[in-house]
Order: sequence, then structure tokens, then C-alpha cells
Amino acid sequence: MTGRHLPPRRATTPPTADKPPIATPRRILAIKTYGLGNVVILMPVLERLRRAYPDAVIDMLTLEGNCDLVERTGLIDRAIPFQLGGLANALGSVLGILRTIRSRDYDLVIDFEQFIKLSSILAYLTGARERIGFNTDGQRRGWLYTTRVVYTDNQHMSGIFARLLQPLDLQSLELKRGDVAGRLELATRPEEDASVARFLEEAFGGETADSSTPLIAVHVGSGPNFYDVPLKRWPIESFAALADGLVERYGARIVFTGKGAEEQELVARTLSLMKKPAASACDRFSIGELIALLQRATLTVSNDTSVMHLSAVVDTPVVTFFGPTSPQQYGPLNPEQHLVFYDDLYCSPCITNYNLKVSYCSDPICIRGISVERVLQGIDRAYLGAH
Repeated sequence: MTGRHLPPRRATTPPTADKPPIATPRRILAIKTYGLGNVVILMPVLERLRRAYPDAVIDMLTLEGNCDLVERTGLIDRAIPFQLGGLANALGSVLGILRTIRSRDYDLVIDFEQFIKLSSILAYLTGARERIGFNTDGQRRGWLYTTRVVYTDNQHMSGIFARLLQPLDLQSLELKRGDVAGRLELATRPEEDASVARFLEEAFGGETADSSTPLIAVHVGSGPNFYDVPLKRWPIESFAALADGLVERYGARIVFTGKGAEEQELVARTLSLMKKPAASACDRFSIGELIALLQRATLTVSNDTSVMHLSAVVDTPVVTFFGPTSPQQYGPLNPEQHLVFYDDLYCSPCITNYNLKVSYCSDPICIRGISVERVLQGIDRAYLGAH
């Protein structure tokens, strides 16, 4: 693989007229650190990469908590974990990553981060001759890539990620939104299925997973919250009233999911507001057990977060809420199978990759204004009316 003459640092890198700019790679590094949901969306793009280069070694640099999911797909030869947990730990992790990626002798790096500068620096420091990444407006990171792809917010994130494969000149590149979920298989292990079965038996007694009563997974969190006001979260009061309504109308078995101290508190507060019984699986399940639960569920009710995307991948219907972010870009895959509530106010979406997902909104009426009765009516019409 040879280097190429590059245009000025702030320019994009148009393809050459006579041949593809990038030769067949032997060793590839994909980078996507943050966002388990983003990693789920990305996996079919990596599947396309794997089919295009079956003999290449493909590694992926991602957060440590994403590694199980990445390895479970079978698309990656090696997951390289990035650890957080304090400045010292993060710095130590970066130094370890640098040693690893320098030793792996990559000839192609594809950085799927939309705006994080650390990923572009790490891509540069691999020493790879070819580095593809987003030249996102206002972020001043594109100059570190040999091939700069213009970031655009005008399609689903699965298609935006797929844009980074265009410089490879692959045939049949286009990933249609409806095809993405079907290309990703997330198999569970027998012990994970058994663990979920035991949990459901303990939580609901004789009402097993084969019961005719609906099993509904509910996720009230939205990943790390960086704002004083949790902009992406439907109110827990609404979740509690919805869960009560689902039990009253359909005898539903409600299981709350979550991870970490913040979501533990959210689930506990939601349960305290409910009049009907429900179960908490917060911090009870590994990623494989969570997938096993979602596979068993009749439907999932979730904010815009990874649980929504995982449910869509395993073909479990999703009921989800948008406002600060756009479902056009981050909604569940195979949208015709799911129920998305989004009012498309003139101030929405206010969290985008162009603004580093920073919003100063103090009153997210876009998501708070979605009423419980409206959601119950939608679920009745779309999924549970026959129960």
C-alpha cells in the first residue's frame, strides 16, 4: 500500500479518476469507542467489510463494555478495549492501546467516530498509510486522515457509517435501513437463556416465559447523562403510569432493565411510583443475558439508547421516544415494525453530532409532552389489542 498525494488539510479527498485510491488491505482497524447503540448500528457495516475482505485481519477499538457484543458477532478478529474510570486509568489505557495498535501493523484504519478527536489522533498514531474518517464540519479533525469523508446528518446513522466504506470502491455498497438488522446475528449461550428463565420464574412465579401474558422489557435510562436536565428521557412518572396501565389492561409482566448506580436509582423511583407489581433486572444481566431477555419479550419500551437498538436487532418490537435526537438518524432499524413517538417540534433535534451532542435546553417539552394515554393507545393498536 502506498501513500497518496493529499489536498490541503481542510479539503476533502475526492476519488481519483483512473483507479480506486485504496488498495486491498491486509490488516484493518475499526474505531468506535462510545455508544453501545452506535456499535449495534455499526455492526452490519463491519459485516460488509468482512465480506469484502474475508482474508484480512479486522480488529476493533472500542470501550471495554462493548467488547462482548463485538466479539459475539464473529465479525472481528480482536476487540481492543478502551477503559475509562478516572483520568489515570484512562491515560494508562491510552498508552496500552498505543503500544497495541502500533504493533499490529495496520495498513487501513477506519474511524467511525463522528466528532471525538482522540479517535482521529489514535488513527494517525497507528502509522497506517491509509486512514479514513469523517471530516465533520466545525470539528477540525479531518486533516489527520488520508481520506476524508464528509459527515452528513441527512440519513440514518447506519447509512452515514456506510459512507466510510465508499472510498474502498466496494460493489453493492448501499446498506438499506431495512436490511441492517437482518444482517446481524446475536446468538445467546445456553447458560444465558437459563439464567433469564430462572429470573422470570423467580419474579413471576408460575407465569413462565411461555405464558400467554405479555412480557414487556422497560428501560427508563438513556445512558450517561451529561446535562442538568435529562433531555433524552421520558419522565419516570410516565413510565410508571404506562407500566401500571399495561398490567391493568393486559396482565403484562414488566421487567425493568438498567445498569449502574444512576439507572438503579431511576428504576427504584419508577417502581416506587407504581401501583402494580413489576420486576427489576437492573445490574442483574450480562449483555448476553440482556439479549436473551429481549428475545423473549413481547415488546420493549425504551428511551433512545442501546436497549432500543438491541431489541430491534433481535426482532422484538420497540416502543420508543424521541425529541432532542431525531429518529430519522437514530431510530430503530426496520422502522415499520416499531412504534416511534416524535413530535418534530421546530426546536428539535437539539442534540446532534455537529454540536458535539451539547444542548442548553432546560425544558425538553419535545419528549415530556408525549402522553401516557397516547402511548397506551398506540401499543393497543399496534401490538396488544388482541390480548
